[in-house]
Amino acid sequence: MHRHGASRLADIASTSSAALSRTTQRHASNVARTPKPSRGKRLSRETYDRVEITAKGLVSAAAKKQNKAGWGHPQHYEGETRRLTEAVKSAANPHRIPTPELQTLLASQDLSFDPLSTENVARQQQLQPGAFVEIRRAESSQRGVVVQNIPENGVWTTYSLLSGGELWPHRHSDVMFYIPDFVDRDLVSRCGTKQASSLSEHEIAARVTVLKRLRNFEIAAEHSSKEMIYQLRDLYDKLRHPDPDKAATVTVEQAARLLIDGPQIPLLTRFAVHQYLFAKSRYFTAETFNFLARPVFAVRSKQDVQTIEAVDDMVARRDPVLDGFVEKAKVLVRAARKREQDTWSEPPSYQVDDSTTFTPAELTILRFFRIALRNNRMTQRDPFLPSLSYLSKRIGLYETDYGPRIAQPLLVELGVMPPWVDPVERVHMSAEENMSGGLALLSSRLTRDELSSSSANTSAARPAPSVPLGPEDFYSRDLADHLRHDFGNTPVYVIDDFDANELDDGISVERIPSEPEHAWLHVHVADPTSVLPPTHRIAREALGQMSSLYYLDGSIPMLPDLPQLRGLSLGKTGEQCVMTFSGKIDQEGNIVDYKVTPSIIRNAQKLRYNDVSEALGSPLGGIHFPFGGDESLFPRSNASSVGESAVDDLRFVQKITGTMVKARVRNGAMEYNWPTATVKIHSKSLPEVPPITNRPYRWSGFPKLSFRVEETRLQESGARGIVAESARMANRIASLWLRDRDIPAIRRVSHPHMETIPGGSQRLMEARDEHGFVDYSLIHQEVILGTVAYELTPGPHAVLGVADGEGYMRATSPLRRFLDIVTHWQIKHAMLTPDAPRLFPTEWLQNLADHANWWESRQKATLRSHTMYWSYKYLERWLVEHKEGSPEAEQFERSLVAVVTNVGLRNYYHQYWQSPCQIWNLGLKGNIIRLEPTAALKVGGRVHVKIDSIEPGITSSMSLVRR
Repeated sequence: MHRHGASRLADIASTSSAALSRTTQRHASNVARTPKPSRGKRLSRETYDRVEITAKGLVSAAAKKQNKAGWGHPQHYEGETRRLTEAVKSAANPHRIPTPELQTLLASQDLSFDPLSTENVARQQQLQPGAFVEIRRAESSQRGVVVQNIPENGVWTTYSLLSGGELWPHRHSDVMFYIPDFVDRDLVSRCGTKQASSLSEHEIAARVTVLKRLRNFEIAAEHSSKEMIYQLRDLYDKLRHPDPDKAATVTVEQAARLLIDGPQIPLLTRFAVHQYLFAKSRYFTAETFNFLARPVFAVRSKQDVQTIEAVDDMVARRDPVLDGFVEKAKVLVRAARKREQDTWSEPPSYQVDDSTTFTPAELTILRFFRIALRNNRMTQRDPFLPSLSYLSKRIGLYETDYGPRIAQPLLVELGVMPPWVDPVERVHMSAEENMSGGLALLSSRLTRDELSSSSANTSAARPAPSVPLGPEDFYSRDLADHLRHDFGNTPVYVIDDFDANELDDGISVERIPSEPEHAWLHVHVADPTSVLPPTHRIAREALGQMSSLYYLDGSIPMLPDLPQLRGLSLGKTGEQCVMTFSGKIDQEGNIVDYKVTPSIIRNAQKLRYNDVSEALGSPLGGIHFPFGGDESLFPRSNASSVGESAVDDLRFVQKITGTMVKARVRNGAMEYNWPTATVKIHSKSLPEVPPITNRPYRWSGFPKLSFRVEETRLQESGARGIVAESARMANRIASLWLRDRDIPAIRRVSHPHMETIPGGSQRLMEARDEHGFVDYSLIHQEVILGTVAYELTPGPHAVLGVADGEGYMRATSPLRRFLDIVTHWQIKHAMLTPDAPRLFPTEWLQNLADHANWWESRQKATLRSHTMYWSYKYLERWLVEHKEGSPEAEQFERSLVAVVTNVGLRNYYHQYWQSPCQIWNLGLKGNIIRLEPTAALKVGGRVHVKIDSIEPGITSSMSLVRR
């Protein structure tokens, strides 16, 4: 199993940073390579465009420079007012070319609706008008004041008044520093609500007043930074890890505390430290996902810093070592490309290249490449770009842009990184980091092997109450043994995928002869808390990982494979301890009664989704294979493996869950249907990643891949729908049980949607299918999806149709999710100690909820990037194998229809318009480029396209042109 794409070079570096904007790099490299025209010859169109873009940029920069903070005002008491008034009027001109910084910001933004994007996972919060914001993206840094939030194409877009007078759109995730109530909201409300050339005098005056306050703050911040420069210059040495091979982490608060002794950190001091850490990207790398919620910097290890400095020094001195490395690299790269062609269809393998040896200096260069390979969105200056660009240009065998994207192909073709290991960084918070952030599991409230004071707990076998549980101690016995209900030989159906290992839950049904209109549905959930206390080291490590991690080339379980934990997965022969969540369901699908009991099951039957679906006559919907290969993706189903009695029970369960779905739909449940691409790597047992030596490896072959597209509604098809609805019932019951005992717990709250067009909600309700699904293209035109987050209140879950006050939480996957284990610990503790039912303090739960909001969104972003890389890689290889003009290629090209997801944006670097889009039948995002200004595309419109370029990488992308 390949634990992390970075494990191949774990001793080379720990990586984190963001991919630099491709357009920014191209612009920089194009300008640097602009040829001088020969005397008497006409400039080529390409050269003319480059010169024009450069000239516009210089003029714009010069115009902006005079307005920068710190520059002197004209010698007139109204000089500042006049200057800012002109700046506002100029910025409101729709024909004005944005400054280079704003062009960079605009070119790298994607404001389109994408329900699977990292930001929409948590449904961005609105930034309050009047707040100061620092906006960072693609190395562009702007400061402004929030003026308004506008619903556009299904998402909130914030418009902030920048210091140059522009009213600029951005996302919540672009904000790195936030000061609420920086400007009075009444003043902001007079600034006008959109960028236009027809601002009134009152709106101009209001904007000028806002800009004065903003400029005064910038000037004060500049002075504060200058005063602190000597205190800040040795900050890295104070913050780096004492072990030169290890990185550290630091928050802005922690860094500022090294400079301030008082109880309060002045705002300007905090901002100065924030700016310093961002500016010193050689030493500090900012958290790139929702930095505003988690303002943390990674402090590079001393060895990493020394590596960067060493390579920069070689490049600056044009060290002869580089000449030898470049010649060696050319030989290796050419040989790797030929070997790739010769072994294209072979399975992956490798062997040591004994003909080549890397010198210590060359190993330093390779380590530099590895540090440069990272999975972050660039919000800081790229410290690798100059040397990385110089070396890749010297090698001269790469036509792509010379930035972070080049690091992976270089490492692969130099024989350092296997081609079947993707570059997406796979990391999780360690338990140590969580503990340092105040998220340590309790060690004092639950230190004994006994919790209850009941007479059943007087066994002489238990330790004395004074004996604490150590970090390696499991429970010596099942504390809830006296509470367990024995379900005897009742069949429990454990249904999952054919290759699933962690089987968390099973279902059973209990008919009520005296009440034929009611039935009990039982969800039996694995019970790791029967052996695992919160004081155990494994519990702390689970807190660090938060969940099992599933990648296309392997998985990382949350709980380790230890003898004490092996019997927890359901479906094994014999007695198993479970937590059972039981709901009494009426004919309308309502939960009229519920029970939560520790229990024992003895007759678990393992079944597979496809087998059950076929046995029930439920077709598998919402999945298709644009390139064929469905037989290899799914094992042949076997309905006969499901016994007659099981089919009878499951038909009855399907009827019950069907009524529950209808009840939720009546209560307003509404989900979007959205296609996503995924890839199956057929060779799960890929070659073990070899250790690093001073010799390169010769990689051969590539794993066999298959491609499919799944729609969201797949989860409601056949057996999957039965299991999904049963789990929803159990999660609702867990919330009800804790609510009725007034025990604080972490719920998943989804607030109601907001209409953007009158009557939009009603139209969407009418457009839902029987399971509550709506086509995504309707949602983003009619409503803004409500915020979704972990909270302690039993709030509503509008997406699922769960009422406010009932609540919905995680309880059915304790083998795979840490929050589910927390739920079980809470319930079990309340059962055993009813007089003191609270195990975890409210403050601790709130901190965990905040952390879960950040972590879950970040991990979903990682998995999405990982899947996108392999999807684009599959498509890239398929196009190589099916040459242009072949029947397969022509048929594929005719099938490409893009759905436009946002209005067109002008790419100032390339002087064309572009629109983000979704290729529905491929489940992939793309950009339609080279559009004319008059060819505006309507959001939601369908456009026939063909592929212009594909770039798999840390941030994969696909460019399309109209056909």
